[in-house]
Amino acid sequence: MAHAADVVQKNPVNAKATTASGGATKAARAGGTTVNTGINATGAGEQLRVTRTRSYGGLIRNETAAKSVSTVSHDYIAKQAPASNPLALVAMSPGANVSMGDPFGVSDESDINVRGLNQQEIGFTFEGAPMNDPDDYTPNSSEWVDSENMDNVQLQQGAPSLETPTTTSSGGTMAVKMRGPKHTRGGEFDVSYGTHQMNRQFIRYDSGDIANTGLRAFASFSDLTSRAWRGPGRNNRWHVDYKLIKEWGDGNYISLSGSYNNEHTAWYSTPTLSDWNKYGLKNNPDDMQGKYTFGSPNYYKSYATSWTDYFLSAPSHFKLARNLTLDVTPYYYHGSGNYPFGVTTVSTTGPYYNGTTANSSPLAGNNYSEDGQTAAIQNWIGVENYTGFNSTLHYKVANHDLVFGYWYGYTDMHVDEPLSGLDASGNSTGYLRQQDGTTLNEWSYHTITQTNALYIGDTMHFLNRKLTLDVGFKEVMAARNGTLNQPGPQYNANYYSAQPLPRMSISYKFNPKIMVFGNVTTSYRLPLGSAFYNQYDSPWDGGMYQTANKKLHDEYSVSEEVGARYHDKWITASLTLFNYNFSHHQINEYIGNVPYYQDAGSMTTRGFDGELALHPWHHITPYGSVEYLYARQDSNITMDGVTYHTAGKMATSAPRWMAAAGLQYDDGRFFGSVSLKYVDKEYGTFMNDEQISGHKQVDMMIGARAPDIGFLKAPSLRLNVINLADHHYLSGVYNTGPVAGTAQYYTAPNFACLGTFSTGF
Repeated sequence: MAHAADVVQKNPVNAKATTASGGATKAARAGGTTVNTGINATGAGEQLRVTRTRSYGGLIRNETAAKSVSTVSHDYIAKQAPASNPLALVAMSPGANVSMGDPFGVSDESDINVRGLNQQEIGFTFEGAPMNDPDDYTPNSSEWVDSENMDNVQLQQGAPSLETPTTTSSGGTMAVKMRGPKHTRGGEFDVSYGTHQMNRQFIRYDSGDIANTGLRAFASFSDLTSRAWRGPGRNNRWHVDYKLIKEWGDGNYISLSGSYNNEHTAWYSTPTLSDWNKYGLKNNPDDMQGKYTFGSPNYYKSYATSWTDYFLSAPSHFKLARNLTLDVTPYYYHGSGNYPFGVTTVSTTGPYYNGTTANSSPLAGNNYSEDGQTAAIQNWIGVENYTGFNSTLHYKVANHDLVFGYWYGYTDMHVDEPLSGLDASGNSTGYLRQQDGTTLNEWSYHTITQTNALYIGDTMHFLNRKLTLDVGFKEVMAARNGTLNQPGPQYNANYYSAQPLPRMSISYKFNPKIMVFGNVTTSYRLPLGSAFYNQYDSPWDGGMYQTANKKLHDEYSVSEEVGARYHDKWITASLTLFNYNFSHHQINEYIGNVPYYQDAGSMTTRGFDGELALHPWHHITPYGSVEYLYARQDSNITMDGVTYHTAGKMATSAPRWMAAAGLQYDDGRFFGSVSLKYVDKEYGTFMNDEQISGHKQVDMMIGARAPDIGFLKAPSLRLNVINLADHHYLSGVYNTGPVAGTAQYYTAPNFACLGTFSTGF
């Protein structure tokens, strides 16, 4: 959006009206101020109070919190490739190091590191609900919401908010919010086609205000299919979003947000550095293989993932008295599916092990075999549920804004790893079973975690609200109880923790343009779920792959930030210095598909973030961000009984420098952008004896809008180009290791482009 935007302020749920054309309303694109905002905003002739705010391309806004915050708005999101993963949308923000599994963000094979901390140490929320996987804490953010329905994506690089309902925020938080339904009946439609046979359709319908009920709603549907960008396989995704809002009185509302997602996606190999240097993108023996040969470990169908989930959240706001309000967010999530991890072979005659118990009978049924061996897919079957509510009471008295809150969370995670037999053509013949009907299962466990959190805070204002002091305290109590559902010495697994999380921040506004701030915040993270259980070499010999960790500790962090912001009609800028100290820093690794939990002891992280954007000049909006990072491991790491002298070594996945620069153009008819992201070299191993080179990527977008054509409102065409120069590089660390040759890496997608036609109706 090129000019000052006319923001429609009718309610706190959906204050900004946008069209499907990649920008704001026609009045906003023209830069004028008007009370008749037109049919695309609120309905013909509807009179509203309109205020003027300034847009800086949607990558930055004037933040007022006493901590580092970067917010990507719908103005920017609407111009990116449809189906963009929320992780990709914050890639230009300071501190964000994003590695994508595919160019269009379809796959969950992606990763974000913030200030050198991986996504398992970041708390993710969607519509106010916690969204980290309850077992390994990955976000699976491609499943949440279609990009057309995102209102904003906010990255808090350091201190999480007091009210944030997560137990994984030692490395910051990322929050995604859904656009509200419009006040005027209508809809949006777009269709996209591009490289890798990418084909996507999206349609959304808004009910508008329903009579005088205070109700309005929207529902949308999208369908996507594409070919894997590297190797065989296809991606298919069906997605539904909806939101209902009921408003009444003085700012009261109840909303119901929901989504349904069903996807089948290809998997991409994560090469070692030596294999990448030898093969690059071609003929790597670790790549997925399209033709099945008996026992082939990398047959592409043995890695294809399938996942279905649905989500409900009801963020609601109640004004109880003049100075007293209540915010309540109940939520529920269910997900289930299979993330298989390759082909193995088992003897047709046994013996077989279920846990540590041996069975010498041959396999039941008629299983295809060669030389006494049966080939089978190693499945990971997960069924996960989490539910709860977060409630916050706000009370204002004199110069105090008081907060009292309670969060309750309940997660239920069930994991099985059965083996599926394969015939001569590589087709599944069903689960392998023993004569007594028992499924051959590599691992089976069930974990229930309950979380109770009480928090209290006071925001105090002094000197005509120029000086703000904020103090808060949060006590989080977690109980984790689980069972290992295989014979052996372990059955129950229990863990209890209570963490006090004090915090304090201060800010001072010298004038409306200049603000300085500082904060001290504590955060923590529970150990990941699989660390609680033994894993046996089932069904092969019953030996021990992993011994349950009996000395588990919560990761605990203390962070400090000092920063300054400047904002006027021409420029918005911020600079933040940060420092972290971690105790019981957790590193979650995989060795041969087996997860390992590592207590890496203490770690120190410090550096600075900078961000700047200028007001449009001749319709051109510049933006830039930079980060310097120094992340040091302070303790030695013991892994598989071997102690590595890592004290003083640099942390993995922690580039020393990152920078981003972009230019956007929008004159109301034509629009476009070009962006550059640079990431410095990264160590992949604890001993710093292996690293991937620094890399840069250029992306581009061009588009044009047309006047209304019949029932088509502001139709537009745009082309998004990813990796314009077709650079081939390793984009990040998939799995760290102790020494050279043990780490694996993400491969950056090559050149891709996507053309999109969008329109309102």
